[in-house]
Amino acid sequence: MLEELLAELGLEGIVDVHVHPLPMLSEEELLREVRLARVRRAVLLAMDVDPGVLDEPRSRARFMEELFNAGVWDLRALDNAREILRLARTPNERVAELARRHPNAFLGFGSVNPSRPSSYVREVLAQIRDLGLVGVKLLPTLQLFCPSKARRKLKAILRFCERENLVAMFHTGCDPGPWEAPALSACANPALLAPFVRSFRRVSFILAHAGSYSATRPGIWFREAMELAASYPNVWLDVAAVPYLLVEEEFVSALRARGLLDRVLFGSDYPVVGASGIADAASMVLSSPGLTADEKAGVMALNAERLLDL
Repeated sequence: MLEELLAELGLEGIVDVHVHPLPMLSEEELLREVRLARVRRAVLLAMDVDPGVLDEPRSRARFMEELFNAGVWDLRALDNAREILRLARTPNERVAELARRHPNAFLGFGSVNPSRPSSYVREVLAQIRDLGLVGVKLLPTLQLFCPSKARRKLKAILRFCERENLVAMFHTGCDPGPWEAPALSACANPALLAPFVRSFRRVSFILAHAGSYSATRPGIWFREAMELAASYPNVWLDVAAVPYLLVEEEFVSALRARGLLDRVLFGSDYPVVGASGIADAASMVLSSPGLTADEKAGVMALNAERLLDL
């Protein structure tokens, strides 16, 4: 069915801009999944997260205070958060090695943690450059930072992206585990990125999840993401974990009305979204009754090809 849907659009394959090569995922499993889903090119995302930060007394106390303020009173929440960070940690070296071994299948985005000291940030940015990675992934949720409080480091990272012509991808919306509480994920509201997007217009920004991921409030900051993209042509939206944005009429109509469908990118979030694979998410978008054939072709491949110069 997937092959038939792609053939109808004249596409040989799709571009998935949001894949997590988690250490628990073998190279063989990853390759099998992208081939099954007819992925022509996948963007692999590193995640520079540190589970050990929640063992540091000051950081742990601050995180616990944020949990309580967000209404999360589960005593297991701290352990859950630590385990999520442990499982999510994906080194830049792993991403670069996979991209090096399979250059026709993968592109690599590195990651740097703005919560760490400035010397660390400079060192990791140099590593990202030397590894030949083509973007930088930042996660206000799992990296425990807020754009408004990390301005100096974020500006340094974005100056680096501007100088090296790299894409900046920001996680927007909630995240699994304790970060499902909107108050705990408030720093991933895309509206907070406006000053950075305005100052770095030569940097292409991808708002991962289009500000919309939330298990309890789907589309939580969709309007904020859409407004930012409508205001600045260097802002793109990916639909990783939120493919319904391209199926439900409310969201499709809003994106079309603001002229944004040529800056929407397919992303699967594989393997993070439960039992759902890349092919499942791709079929959902390709079968959308609300999109035209040209819009589907753009979202599934052509928009990403333009952004990433494929």
